[in-house]
Amino acid sequence: MANTESVTHAVIEALNARDFASLAAKVNEDVAISGIGEGNDNGREALRDRLARHFADHDETYQDALLMSDPLGNNLAIRLTARGSSPSGSYSKEKILLLELEDGAITRMAFFTGS
Repeated sequence: MANTESVTHAVIEALNARDFASLAAKVNEDVAISGIGEGNDNGREALRDRLARHFADHDETYQDALLMSDPLGNNLAIRLTARGSSPSGSYSKEKILLLELEDGAITRMAFFTGS
């Protein structure tokens, strides 16, 4: 069973710090990515590139994490408040970060934006 709270804290901390190296150390080398940019992708380098482009366009931070997980802690849903700014102005909106873990490494990372 994964330590879901420590994984959640580490991922959010890495995202807020723009610490791509720390985040890359937590993901599987073939991590599946969606909801960050267009379409789907795989791999650490693709994750880094997508996050770099996202944060260049959206100065965004994540707070107010509410963690939900399956009994084994392999599937995590984290409700977050995303606060930031983009070329169209400042915003605060709900996002859901889904993480799938296998042997302690993140194998899937997906963001969904609430309405």
